[in-house]
Amino acid sequence: MRRGTNLVAAAVTLACVVGLGACAQIPTSGPVRVGTADVETQVDIAMLPQGPTVGADPYAIVLGFLGAAVAATTSPKEFQTAREFLTSDVVDTWDPEASVRVVREPPVPEPMESSAELGDADTVEVAVQATAIATLDSAGAYTEVGDPRELDYRFTVTRSGGEWRISALDNGVLVPANLFANQYRATRLFFPAADDMESLVPDLRWFPRQSWRRVAVEELLAGPPEWLQGATQSLVPDGTQLASPSISESDDGEPVAVRLSEQISKAPSAQRSVIAEQISATLSEGAGRPVSVDLFSDTNRLAVEDADVDLPATTAQAMALKNGQLYLIDDGRVVEHELPVDLSGIDPTALAVSPVATPIVVRDGTDQIVSISPDGENGPVPILQGPDLAAPSIDNLGATWTSGGVGELKVYTAALEEVTVEPDWLKGRKVISVSVAPEGSRAAIVSETPTGTQVHVAGIVRDNEGAPVDLAATPLAVGAPVDDVVEARWSGLTTLALLTRDNEGKSGIWTAGVGGLAGTGGQSAKLPGLTDVAQMTAGVTDEGILVVSKDGDLEHEETGVWQPLAEDVDLVAYPG
Repeated sequence: MRRGTNLVAAAVTLACVVGLGACAQIPTSGPVRVGTADVETQVDIAMLPQGPTVGADPYAIVLGFLGAAVAATTSPKEFQTAREFLTSDVVDTWDPEASVRVVREPPVPEPMESSAELGDADTVEVAVQATAIATLDSAGAYTEVGDPRELDYRFTVTRSGGEWRISALDNGVLVPANLFANQYRATRLFFPAADDMESLVPDLRWFPRQSWRRVAVEELLAGPPEWLQGATQSLVPDGTQLASPSISESDDGEPVAVRLSEQISKAPSAQRSVIAEQISATLSEGAGRPVSVDLFSDTNRLAVEDADVDLPATTAQAMALKNGQLYLIDDGRVVEHELPVDLSGIDPTALAVSPVATPIVVRDGTDQIVSISPDGENGPVPILQGPDLAAPSIDNLGATWTSGGVGELKVYTAALEEVTVEPDWLKGRKVISVSVAPEGSRAAIVSETPTGTQVHVAGIVRDNEGAPVDLAATPLAVGAPVDDVVEARWSGLTTLALLTRDNEGKSGIWTAGVGGLAGTGGQSAKLPGLTDVAQMTAGVTDEGILVVSKDGDLEHEETGVWQPLAEDVDLVAYPG
């Protein structure tokens, strides 16, 4: 088959779209930064897709369609050009937003027969194979694939009015991994916590760059996702929709006008203020700078007072345990704690520090957790017992979390009561790590299954007294490609630090996104330089990840390099 200029034009388009090497370069490597700012400032690069050329053969039509579909998310025409490759009967039925499959390599059609061998055929089939490494659903939720899947796409191409056009295809689009972060913008939505509407809980999504503001506000109005059900709430009155699809930011820094349907006026003043803050925080995260918002009910500007909302953050210093004494990690220095602790008769194997001053707890061996008093007056007080307890985590209400039996979590509340949490999705799994996010609405769980370890994040459902009673029924899978995870800790608003250890005892530190890792186009990333980590801690803070090596060296990650802080350290923990 002669492809000539038709194929050259399509190939050039796809090369710019999927390679982005000579056309414009989006960073896909370099130092991994962790902390509160884990959604990086993002630059929009628009791509102008090319439509079909006269006389293009089936191979060129499919190749051109693949390029136009990828470029659509940054093009002012969106998917209009991609639809030019389709027959009239599928133009309106093809749904490009139904799903996105992130593929390892640029998708290219398989070679076809020559033109002469096509003969008088009016319909041919063109195959495209690709390896999926992640998916993006219609709500913008990103999920890594644990075992990359080989996809076999089939395009039916038919002569229509003398030209070849695609007459049958699957919904959705294929996006090469090296281009994903340019075509889709990482944007955190914020939802009020169920027990405190001024505490905002983040949920990372990915939206087409051309329309990300509109889609982000629509998803906010739709309410929290399944994995946050019961842990967060929606303050938006039922039926509220965007009254105008245009949400554009002014160049002079003026507030963004968000025009909603008249139902928004039913929201009480205090709730309306939080809704405005939700939208402001979401648009600010996506833009990488503060964005203020004016709310409208149709054309009427609403009076909105400022709301004092909080985002998750680790505000207290990390602590270390060395030779039976507590130390503070203060601006890269290890400073002895002014008050002594009594560790008589216990074997400290894990440390947890409360975000609200007390308690401070340690795991004694593997089957007991004790509370220690940093005043020298009281000895260790046992609070939780059981075999193979996970390293403890203390939430923002002062409750201590660890594992229970199979399928269980144990919690010792600030009211000095033991609570067992048994989410259905944990049945049959042994929990080996639990970490509660700073705002107390999310828990990261590492569990063992017959096929290996898995990491999930789920909303925490609490009763009226703040005691946990369950986790959200549908958890979010995180870091699926990362094997042998033994511990997970929150290291950003929507980022987890993962400690891995293989059968030979070699360890590693990964960062994985709760909804995708923004700085790497969604994919989990391994931090270099560590193979002998005994213990890890992290916090939602710019201070980064801390590790203790098997030799007792305390190290801190800074711009991709591990810096020594102290020697002969036993344990370390950020609050949480």
